Amino acid sequence: MPRTRILALRKWLATIFEDDEPRNPATLLFNVLLAVLIIANVAAVALETVETIRLQFAPAFEAFERIATAIFAVEYVARVWASVDFHNAPYREPLWGRLRYMRSFFALVDLVAVLPAIIGILGAADLRVLRLLRLLRMLKLVRHSTTFGLLWSVLREEARSILALLFILLLTVTISGALMYLVEGEEQPAMFSSIPACMWWAIETLTTVGYGDMVPMTIVGRLLGGVVSIVGIGTLALFSGLITIGFLDQLKLYREQHPPAKVVAREKPAPAPAAGQAEFVVRRHGAPDRVRARLEDPVIGGNPPSGVCPHCGSALSHSTTH
Repeated sequence: MPRTRILALRKWLATIFEDDEPRNPATLLFNVLLAVLIIANVAAVALETVETIRLQFAPAFEAFERIATAIFAVEYVARVWASVDFHNAPYREPLWGRLRYMRSFFALVDLVAVLPAIIGILGAADLRVLRLLRLLRMLKLVRHSTTFGLLWSVLREEARSILALLFILLLTVTISGALMYLVEGEEQPAMFSSIPACMWWAIETLTTVGYGDMVPMTIVGRLLGGVVSIVGIGTLALFSGLITIGFLDQLKLYREQHPPAKVVAREKPAPAPAAGQAEFVVRRHGAPDRVRARLEDPVIGGNPPSGVCPHCGSALSHSTTH
């Protein structure tokens, strides 16, 4: 294949693989087919855990897995090869640019989607663990999801606030666990045996899960549990409110940067006036002599409109017209 065709093929693949490129029919078709393959592959991994289905369709599962692995491997190699043609990306250098792309997040996701299956085919590890690792192929769907992109932007922009709330939660869990150990440790040494065990109780209470495996029996312990529950509700409400506000801000920014296409309706041209009506307008408001001469021509100008004087252009009364 000539070098020019190879370069053209690489640029065409870059337009399909790059996420920032505008969506064309080929890109949409590729994304849809890839999503269908990922969903089908994940469904096959889930169904393969059912023993009766696995025993009945084991050859089909194995063949489908080999085909899917081959497709994902070809896609990964093609993405690495075409990464030098990505726009606005530091991957221009033939060697170091591709290596830099291979260290990016989505390139690692693509590698994880392929590597466990290849290791399983070679028989170098536990097949059951590798089957479960194939579920990570669902991360490939995140690449083209606007919602996940917005959530990632929220986490990036609100990182300090989120870390502050997580620190408050950690501090609350630690203090609550320590207090509950002091209160219930002697009454229930089997349940509240240590501060880490009491911290598990604090996590259950803060998140309002309440599995019921660890329940305080003393009055002070129950009062402490009620306070921890109220603090947990307030902290989680504050956390969800922060995420909601950040998501709405990012959604507003996204809509401003990607406005919907507006369809502009064409205005219908105004209908041309009749010949006699045009003569009336010209005679009433004045016009150049050459225009007046053409309108006064009986062939071009035509007859004046009814109710209008053919000489002065003024409107005739009802009695005059009759």
